[in-house]
Amino acid sequence: MLGLGKNGTVGVFAKASSARSRDIYQRYATGLYRQAFLALGDLALAEYVTREVIVDECALAPVPGQGEDDMRHRLAESVFRRCQQLAADPAGRGCRPAQPPSGDVADCVDPGGLLSETERGALGLVLIGGLGYVRASSVLGICPRDIAAMLRTALLRLGTSSDAVVEDGSQVGGPAVPPAAERGHQCSGSRIG
Repeated sequence: MLGLGKNGTVGVFAKASSARSRDIYQRYATGLYRQAFLALGDLALAEYVTREVIVDECALAPVPGQGEDDMRHRLAESVFRRCQQLAADPAGRGCRPAQPPSGDVADCVDPGGLLSETERGALGLVLIGGLGYVRASSVLGICPRDIAAMLRTALLRLGTSSDAVVEDGSQVGGPAVPPAAERGHQCSGSRIG
């Protein structure tokens, strides 16, 4: 167990670490939470993922010469991977299903459930995490051309969906643009899905 030495070095480290942790939390928590909620659709899991990613980042020693964008991108990638792990492993959720958010919240995230898990992940990486589509394509394992088409299609579908909401709040119609995989887009001979 660490104790405070005669020269106070551990105390200085703890104060610097605490200030860094607070700074990371203040700068990134909201965006990371939004990204996790977009990917998972579960308020409690989004909070859990955000907390775990920030704690993991705070445990790392600061990297000299690292810019703010580097950290933001690394955190966004960490949230994406953690969300993938939780979505793939129900045991990671404590053997409980995702708690559906209230209708108002769910409609803000994905009105009518129009987006696939991959589309929500890609939108989170690019729009919230600030990754360019080329870097997001490497995280997702999809070629840049296909992720660009997928993002465009998802945004068009969301735009069309919000245009289809009538005054009483109910939706009419379905997705106007089929997902890229349904249109048969291919990259390097492999089909995306």
